[in-house]
Parts: sequence; C-alpha cells; structure tokens
Amino acid sequence: MASFDNLDMATLSGSSLSNFKKIENQYKIEPQFKSKYNKAKLISTLCYPIEKINSDWLYNKIDKNEIGKDPVFVLGHWRSGTTHLHNLLSKDPQFGFVNTFQSVFPNALMFGRNLFIQLMRQLMPKERPADGLKLDPLFPQEEEFALGNLHDMSFYYFWYFPKQTQEIFDRVLLGKGLSEEDKELWRTTYKRFAKLALWQTKGERFLSKNPPNTARVDELLKIYPNAKFIYIYRNPYEVFGSTVRFFKGVLPSQQFQDISDEELDENILKVFTKMYDKYETDKKLIPKENLIEIKYEEFSKDNLGYLDTIYKQLDLGDFSNVKGVMNEYIESLGTHKKHQYNFPQETIDKVNANWSYAFDKWGYDKL
Repeated sequence: MASFDNLDMATLSGSSLSNFKKIENQYKIEPQFKSKYNKAKLISTLCYPIEKINSDWLYNKIDKNEIGKDPVFVLGHWRSGTTHLHNLLSKDPQFGFVNTFQSVFPNALMFGRNLFIQLMRQLMPKERPADGLKLDPLFPQEEEFALGNLHDMSFYYFWYFPKQTQEIFDRVLLGKGLSEEDKELWRTTYKRFAKLALWQTKGERFLSKNPPNTARVDELLKIYPNAKFIYIYRNPYEVFGSTVRFFKGVLPSQQFQDISDEELDENILKVFTKMYDKYETDKKLIPKENLIEIKYEEFSKDNLGYLDTIYKQLDLGDFSNVKGVMNEYIESLGTHKKHQYNFPQETIDKVNANWSYAFDKWGYDKL
C-alpha cells in the first residue's frame, strides 16, 4: 500500500509545463531532491499534449458557462475541522466541488482523465496522515494544489519549498510583489477552475474547503460578491499539535528543501497569526447574513444541529432534504479514531507565547 513516507511523486507532477521555468527562477531546489523534482518535470512534459488539448477545447467550452448560485467557502486553519465539515456538505447534491484528481491534474480534466485517475489510485496513499481519513481521487479536496499547477501563485508551494514559507505567504496571500495583472490572472483562473469542478461533479453551487482562502476573503469577494462563508475554529493547542503532526506526515512526499523541526514550528506559529489577522480584517467586508462562525468542539457534539443552523443562516435550502444522507455519512465514520494529544510543556509555552489572542477571542482556557 502506498504511503506518504515512501511516496516519491510530488503533486507538482500535474503542473503546467510553463510553471517549471518560473519555479526554477524563484526557488532553490536542494541537491538531494533534484531527482524527485526532475521526475515531476518529466511527468509534466509527457502530459503536455493532453494539457494543450484540454486547454484549447475545455476552456473554450467552460468560459461560456455561468454559476447560478452563490458559492460556499469553508474557512479555517488546517486541522480545525474544515475537512469533516466539507465532507458533510459535499453529500448535498446541490454542491459541486474540487476532487483530489482535479486538484493534482487540473490540466487533464477531460482527455486522459480516466487514465490519470487509475494512476492516482495506484500511487496515492489510502489514508491521510495524522487522522487516517480515507483518500481517493474522486473524494472532495482543496483547490490550492490545483492553483499551483495552473500558475505560480499558490500558497501550497510551501510544501515544496518550506524554507520560503513566509515569503510565499506574503506574496501569494498578502499580495506583496504581485501586480494587478497577476491578481487578475489569479481571479480569472480561480473562477474558471471553479466552473470546471462544478461541471464535472454535476453540482449547482460551488463548495470550497481551502485553508489558504482564510487569508484571501477580499479576493474571493471580488469574484463572488455575494459568496457564503463558514469559518470554523478550534482549541489552539489542538490546532498546533495536529498541524505539526500533519505537516510532518505530508512534507516528505512533497518537499524539495529540507527544514528543521524548529523551522517548521516557527512557520506554523507565524502563518497562523498572519492568517488570523488577515481574516479578522477581511471578514468586515462580508455581509453579516453571509458569514457564520462555529466552534469545532461544539460542532463535533452536534453535527446535524449545527448544519441545520448553517443552512438556515446562509439560506442554502431545506436541510431536512439532506439530513438523512449526511447522517449516513456520520454513522459510516464510527470506526474512525481521532488522535489523542498529550502536549509537552514546550508546546504549551510556544502556543501561549504566540497565540494568546486566539484564546482571548474564542474563549479557550490556557494551560
């Protein structure tokens, strides 16, 4: 069975070939990772004819489509419960979403699709590190990897170049150094990709779960002025411990740079603060009726009750029509076990020193 520990194919393999030259000019690929990088570039080169056919045919087709219903964006830091909420909402047939195949191979969404899906099933792990959630090419997924495979303005480049995490955050999510032309390209690409995902998953309303979007609400509102937002937050100790575990589980399969445990911790602490600050600023732009904020610990006690509230507040339709299918999904998770954390004093001290504002804002007790 494939696992993240021995997976030697970075998701950059699905990137547009034109991206590789930009990447080589912007980032340092360390010698020990050259082979993995070259493998990703080779796969992209071999896929170029499929990329060209898809872009010439599919983009012309999809650009004429319009999304009738306002999209829904699930926001929140990694390991805050965004995936569980996203998976639940995706059971509602009104929603279309990005799946794992689309996220890795956004340039092969029509011709060659079945071949790539089967290839992914053979190569990708069956479970996600840190929490053991099942993985499959057709399961709901974040769109950030896809954005990085369509152009070079994705925060998930930090997976490949972790030493440059802060630089990537500032450029991609805070817009530092991006021209207005760059920003418009990002918006145009995002809108087109959302249409493609919606069309292929046969939905009427686009559903997104993408943690980096927590820091780009202002850009999303420029595309979708009446978009709906669900922000979920969780105990900061749990978020930090779980994020460290998750990142350490995924990085070996993706990175082209080495990073120490201390550097990784520092990146997580700084990114959380930047993301929190940006969201708190941007959320003032969202009409009150289009935003709901929920506490993970409360949501986990009553999934269906909170979903009912979400549907009513955001005017997403009659929840009773989908309550049954969502309950079936919840019951199917009966054997899923959450990781139990026992935080060392060092972790407690780091979180207390860096994220005290989150305890004050959300009403969690400090240890």
